[in-house]
Amino acid sequence: MPADTLTIAQISDLHIGPLPRLPLALLDLKRLTGFLNWHRKRRFMHRPAITECIIADVLAQRPHHVAVTGDLANIGLPSEIARAADWLARIGPPERVSVIPGNHDIYSKVGGIDAGTAALSPWKPFFTSDAEGRRYAKDDSDFPYVRILRRGALGVALIGLNSAVETPPMIATGRLGDQQRRQLSRILEATRRDGLVRVVMIHHPPQPGGATPHHELTDADKTAEILHQHGAELIIHGHNHRASITRFQGALGTIPIVCVPSASMGQVRSNEALARAHFFEIESDGAGARITLVGRGLSQPNGPIVELQRTVLTEPAPAG
Repeated sequence: MPADTLTIAQISDLHIGPLPRLPLALLDLKRLTGFLNWHRKRRFMHRPAITECIIADVLAQRPHHVAVTGDLANIGLPSEIARAADWLARIGPPERVSVIPGNHDIYSKVGGIDAGTAALSPWKPFFTSDAEGRRYAKDDSDFPYVRILRRGALGVALIGLNSAVETPPMIATGRLGDQQRRQLSRILEATRRDGLVRVVMIHHPPQPGGATPHHELTDADKTAEILHQHGAELIIHGHNHRASITRFQGALGTIPIVCVPSASMGQVRSNEALARAHFFEIESDGAGARITLVGRGLSQPNGPIVELQRTVLTEPAPAG
């Protein structure tokens, strides 16, 4: 691998179990539904031992950075958020691990808990812009945040978005909102001008039709307009529990949008995939980025972690 190649590993949708006790003060219909769903079905599919294997393999591959794209919790309890913070610290220090929330992390504000990012304060070190990134993320809000990763002459802007909002029972939609979209537009343009490879992290798929109506990003059309205008070299997300690559055509070129399966899925369910992590090998020759996706995970329940996929997502434009 060339010296100026930078590798970002992605894991998502850990749904860390077992589910802790649900205090009555935090009980509402949303959490009750999620609690019952966990005990009826999800606890048999999302297995901490599988997540342990995936994370051990991620660390064995020695990526330069790890991106965690949401849904570490199940019903957004404070005890779940605190436990997930311990998991993040085990993956690596904040300067090498970045996280964004999913819809299971920002779940309910019953009991006086803020449904926004204040509830995620134990994760704050993992979603704070670094010193160089603060030049681009000038707003005081938590999201978007920007981290600049460098390897030799290669510079990557890792841009973290929050698509998680509180929703009614049985609804798992997301939304960025006007402020985040405005900031994203400015950040994408500024980092493009500075020649950085732009990698966007979001939990929900950002393109229209990327998920079913009860699971989609409700402002995907407006988000797609921003991506079309300003471009990005790569967008990574979770939420769908599938391995997929969508190629979004923008005014500045094609943007690969890549979904990683859940990192804890131990059984095949419906069209969801077994547990997997993605590794994005990014290199640049000054004319553009070459990004290769390597997928590693389970090929069968209870099997070993193996390489499942190797796909070139983007190539630099030919000279001349």
